[in-house]
Amino acid sequence: MQGCSTDNSKLFGRAVVLEVALGCPDTIPAESERQALMAGTSKGFDFSPNTVTSDADDTKGYVENIVTNSDFTISFEGEVRKRDKLDQFGVGNFVKYYNDEVKAGRQPTIWVFMDYGPVTFAGYMVITALSSDGGSNDIVTLTTEFKVADSDTVDVQLTPDDVAVASVTITPATSSGAVGSTVQLTPNVQPADATIKTGAWTSSDATKATVSSTGLVTRVAVGTATMTFTTTDGAKTGTSAITVTA
Repeated sequence: MQGCSTDNSKLFGRAVVLEVALGCPDTIPAESERQALMAGTSKGFDFSPNTVTSDADDTKGYVENIVTNSDFTISFEGEVRKRDKLDQFGVGNFVKYYNDEVKAGRQPTIWVFMDYGPVTFAGYMVITALSSDGGSNDIVTLTTEFKVADSDTVDVQLTPDDVAVASVTITPATSSGAVGSTVQLTPNVQPADATIKTGAWTSSDATKATVSSTGLVTRVAVGTATMTFTTTDGAKTGTSAITVTA
């Protein structure tokens, strides 16, 4: 009997991504403050232009239309494991935030960032639809919608070309400590403006030292082990040598 463990870490979603961040409309959140909402299955936008017709200039025989305003909407659907531990905002935090804001008599507003092919949308949005279907299995699905809360914050930019990862190093490169102690490892992805800086941690010998998804090493038993960070983009690797003493 193999007894292979189930890998739940793959459910993250890289193709359909919508990021959110808490904050107020006067300050746009930094990249480090933005988190993927959950693994996305679909996303979309609708400018919903409102128009009026003008008969004043009818020299060509066509009624002319004038856009007066736009009811901009972002929609998103996704799924996540009920006890997801990955670096996402997550359905739990999202639902709790919505409820907390409504109970406090505030608008459930949040910064939303969405890449859509050649453009990137950003804006301070109000949550106008939120529903979930969990069923009895481990996967929770969520459908949500956002509309403009502050029109001054809405921005559409051309998406810059992806910057590939060239290399990665780990800080500290070596570490020594007693059984039971911990050390935080940090991946240094180059170039600094690489588009995708995520990756996965592995330990060469988990009986000596383990490493979490965030790079926290726990020393288990006397000996040595090598911690490796493999980048999502390009599969570049960086290592850190861990020594465990009595």
